[in-house]
Amino acid sequence: MAHKTDLSRLNCSLAGALSIVGDWWSLLIVRDALLGARRFAEFQRSLGLARNILADRLRRLTADGVLAREGPERRPVYQLTEKGLALAPALIALMQWGDRWVSDERPPVVVTDAEGGEIDAVSVSSEGRTLTPRELRFRPGSGAETGTQTFLAAMKPRVEER
Repeated sequence: MAHKTDLSRLNCSLAGALSIVGDWWSLLIVRDALLGARRFAEFQRSLGLARNILADRLRRLTADGVLAREGPERRPVYQLTEKGLALAPALIALMQWGDRWVSDERPPVVVTDAEGGEIDAVSVSSEGRTLTPRELRFRPGSGAETGTQTFLAAMKPRVEER
């Protein structure tokens, strides 16, 4: 069986995040946990996932600190940790992207506030102003390796052309 590529070698926070929650089953498990699923059978019923694959993903998400496994060994309860709950904005952004570009604006799940109204689209802002994707810029962080610095320097002229 082939092993997954180690994305952490890419010196990128997105790659590191994808190494933990980058497969669709993991993100759907986190989604279900956000919706209230806590037990193995609840995740399996929602996802229709083979038991061995679900067990593997739950084990990985627990090992990576996204889920906490509590309760009896034979009937554990899974809870999102603070790290797992922090994925909510990313999941909502992906869901909203899917609502617009995949579901023909007829999403199967509507995300609403407490009063039942739709929430605003997830956006990126700075100093109270919403930024467009074309306004975003990247710079090497303090831990950037030489390859990352070189790549970003090479991309800078292209970003400025936009």
